[in-house]
Amino acid sequence: MLKNHILMLALTVPAWAHHGGASLSQGAGTPVETNTPLTLPQGTTIVYTRAELVSFRKFAQFEPNNTDSFEFFQLGVSHGLTDFLSVTAILPYNLKNQDGVGTFRGFGDGKVLVNLGLHYTPGEGIDLNGPEDVAVNLSETDKFYFGFYGGLSMPSGRNKLDLGQGIEPGLQPGFGSVNYTLGASAMMSVSKKFNLAADVGYDFFTPFSQSGDKFGNEFRANLAGVYRLHSDDQALVKQLDGVLELNYLQIARDESAAVPELGTGGKILYLSPGARFQVGDYNFGVLAKFPVWKSLNERPLQQGSEGLEKVRLIFTASRAF
Repeated sequence: MLKNHILMLALTVPAWAHHGGASLSQGAGTPVETNTPLTLPQGTTIVYTRAELVSFRKFAQFEPNNTDSFEFFQLGVSHGLTDFLSVTAILPYNLKNQDGVGTFRGFGDGKVLVNLGLHYTPGEGIDLNGPEDVAVNLSETDKFYFGFYGGLSMPSGRNKLDLGQGIEPGLQPGFGSVNYTLGASAMMSVSKKFNLAADVGYDFFTPFSQSGDKFGNEFRANLAGVYRLHSDDQALVKQLDGVLELNYLQIARDESAAVPELGTGGKILYLSPGARFQVGDYNFGVLAKFPVWKSLNERPLQQGSEGLEKVRLIFTASRAF
């Protein structure tokens, strides 16, 4: 009886899957997913792209409409307004594939983030980042870098696509509402070859309908180690960094008409190995995120949501001007 009840709920309760991530880390010696407080030199611009490919586990009770995969693509531009303040603008394009239905595709919500960088110098105290703190080699300084970031996304993406089976909010390219991000980050050198970075952040989602429908808020906590494996300015590959991250995500329940939804939200911990490498003037990053622990609300009702991936693959490329 209980099994049949769960199966009935699984066929009627929407699993509102969420979205790809965004990171302020772009340069050599930084992680891929974990944000850092490092800011750009005043007047410097970085153009970057990011791809996040997600393949989901499938379950018999959701046939024939299992969510198959998500593909998130971003074009971003970061600019140093001052040595201690950088701004980033992101334009996403998303594809969400569901078996038996098709592909929901289109531009997602544009996002703007601001990163404020500070540092602590032993014996001198705390100060805003200056010219000597941008493009810094952490192994050559005893400063501890930290900062704060925040921003918002606007409902510029497509959020009313209908492929013949009704409008499913979690499969839309955009969220349909203004959403806010706040966070803090820190980074320091542990040795001449090893950097440690950490950040915490919170995403606030506002209702996307007059009836009070909204996505669940998200809390993130990341910890990353970056080890310099190779460095040679005369070689084709100027620098190669090994990256290992722990990425924790806690998602609140989605809401329909201001009522919390069953089968949504939970807690997930990802173990994420990867690398960064510098080729000429270009920096590349790759990361594979594996869910190694999860506690999902009403787990039998969820499919195509965070924590139920086979893997998340992230690729980045950037260039400074």
